[in-house]
Amino acid sequence: MRIIPLLLIFSLFAQDDAGTPAKSGTTGSIGTVTLNGQVYNQLSIRPEIPIGKLGVGLDIYLYFNDEGMYWDSWDFSSGGSAYKTIIDKIYYLRWGQPGDKLYFIAGALPSVTLGQGILVNNYANIMEYPQVRQVGLNLQAKVVGFGIELIHSNFKSATPGVLGIRGSRSMLPKLSLGVSFVTDLDQLAGLPDSDGDRYPDYYDYYPDDSEIWDDAANAQDEWDGFNNFLIEQDREPLPDSKFMDWFEDSKYYNTYNPDETKSDPISGFAIDANYALSEKITIYSQFGQLIGQISDTTLGLKSYKLGWGLVPIGARAKLGPINLLAEYRMGSRRFVFNYWDRAYDVNRVSVSASRISTRESQLFLYGKLNGFYAQAEMSVMNLFTLVTGYQNMQGEKWDKDSKEYKSGETNQTFLSTIAINSSLIPRVGKAEAYYQQSNVPNPFDFTPTASTIWGYNLGIEVSSGVMLMYKARTTYISDLENEGELIPVESIQIETQFIF
Repeated sequence: MRIIPLLLIFSLFAQDDAGTPAKSGTTGSIGTVTLNGQVYNQLSIRPEIPIGKLGVGLDIYLYFNDEGMYWDSWDFSSGGSAYKTIIDKIYYLRWGQPGDKLYFIAGALPSVTLGQGILVNNYANIMEYPQVRQVGLNLQAKVVGFGIELIHSNFKSATPGVLGIRGSRSMLPKLSLGVSFVTDLDQLAGLPDSDGDRYPDYYDYYPDDSEIWDDAANAQDEWDGFNNFLIEQDREPLPDSKFMDWFEDSKYYNTYNPDETKSDPISGFAIDANYALSEKITIYSQFGQLIGQISDTTLGLKSYKLGWGLVPIGARAKLGPINLLAEYRMGSRRFVFNYWDRAYDVNRVSVSASRISTRESQLFLYGKLNGFYAQAEMSVMNLFTLVTGYQNMQGEKWDKDSKEYKSGETNQTFLSTIAINSSLIPRVGKAEAYYQQSNVPNPFDFTPTASTIWGYNLGIEVSSGVMLMYKARTTYISDLENEGELIPVESIQIETQFIF
């Protein structure tokens, strides 16, 4: 089982007023992290340096254990390796603040929403950090009356999980229109490839060795052993010219060919309209269409196009200390709202006992649905901050036995984050917990699914400027030996942070 550690950061840096210089700060940490199934000690220093509107966050780290240093993160053997090594040490670069005429953050993206969120909502590229370090970009600009937004989840990959663009324009003083396009160029690129040889670990006989991807060495040993047996029996050995024919039909041969593997893309476009009733209340409408096809004969399906979703009316409001959002949702078959969400990198593609399954391939489960989504963010008497979202939609769901859509089904989503005001508790520097489960019949029975993510972060102040952090996260993946069953992937990270 692969352990995926998480560094969940709800705030990467102090949110100062635009243009106001902030105090620079540096945090350091000593702890443990699990990489490729091995436990390493971690020593890191994370300076955060604001220079006017520019913010620079670095992550300088070393991993080591009894067997020595983990040098893969300090590889200067080639130009490409040196580039990745340097990029990995930049945690983020930021200019300005959201809402400025020019704002961007490059590197770690803790939460990104495109437009009103019908396609991309609360996406984060740090869910597998630090094992997977992605360098993304969120750019927002206002040019001659047009608004432009760009999302790129990972410049280190030729096929990022999220590549999106949105343009918007104010048509009237209070009315604006927006158009968005999002794509994942190849969902299969989300398969882990530990050694970077273009053979995913699932297909790679030696996933930690970039020079070997089949089992030719053992094949040659078996071939030689059989020939030696024939010679001992005074029989004619097999000619070497027949080795490749035998090898290609043997269990040692890797039939996967990255040069011949077809990409599996999925895309989507959306349009939205927003009208400001007042400074505190905005109403909006949005429509989204996923672009792709599902073709899976093992499930009794033909080839089907993906579906659409519509929010005919939605509203955002600020009522004192409470931020509210509510919308009525309608969807066709093979569509889910917020397709690119916080969990996307985790379940973009998964492996079961018999096959590889993309997130897109599971859209056949969802039939025609309609219902509501509501979200509230509030600070309760300065004791804690609570963010809660809930979706309840009624309609159809695919029935695998009858191989048709069955009505009278429920599709629900529940997500929540709670952060306690640590200043009220002596010695507690941080206390927060989170839970998410999407598109299930009942998220409140807490039965794990592939969409389930939960965890907590607890920080204890040991002394002035020193905090002991305990971070835990659990996700769920398919059990390779028992198809259909889920096994928990638990990540625990303990570190001591120093504030300089």
